[in-house]
Amino acid sequence: MRCDIRHRTRSARGRRARGLTLIELMMVLAVCAVLMSLAVPSFAQYLQRQRLKAAAQGLELDLHEARFEAARRGSALYVSFRDGPDWCYTLSLSAGCDCRVQQSCRLKATRGSELRGVQLLAARELRFDPVTGQVDAPGMAALWTSPSGERVQVSVGALGRPASCTLQGTLPPLPSC
Repeated sequence: MRCDIRHRTRSARGRRARGLTLIELMMVLAVCAVLMSLAVPSFAQYLQRQRLKAAAQGLELDLHEARFEAARRGSALYVSFRDGPDWCYTLSLSAGCDCRVQQSCRLKATRGSELRGVQLLAARELRFDPVTGQVDAPGMAALWTSPSGERVQVSVGALGRPASCTLQGTLPPLPSC
């Protein structure tokens, strides 16, 4: 009988040693809260940078598409912009087609509301020639900025090929301008 009592006492002590106290649990939660408070601002900045990169790469893809469509259709294609905080651009069949209003000239429109925080600083209308695939005047097509100060430029080369680069900040895999 005496053996049995010792056995019960040992197992009761073993159970107590396995659990967490309330103080230990609170310390773990405090450490997690500090780590999260450090991670949230950097995650928000990461999202802003990704949206900026998405805007530039999205336009780059749309310019490739406009070049291809102009050749496929055998008629000129235009890319028109509206800058500012509520920016947008459109691929269209005629110059000056408004991206804010549904019109028959519009083939595709992209709105800045999809990429919150990214602002279009400057842009110019482009015309893709159906025969050569070139734009009338090569150079800068659009310039974007993020709230944290990074700037990305999309330009069109002499052969009509678009490219993105960073003017301020680093956004891999985009090269510096």
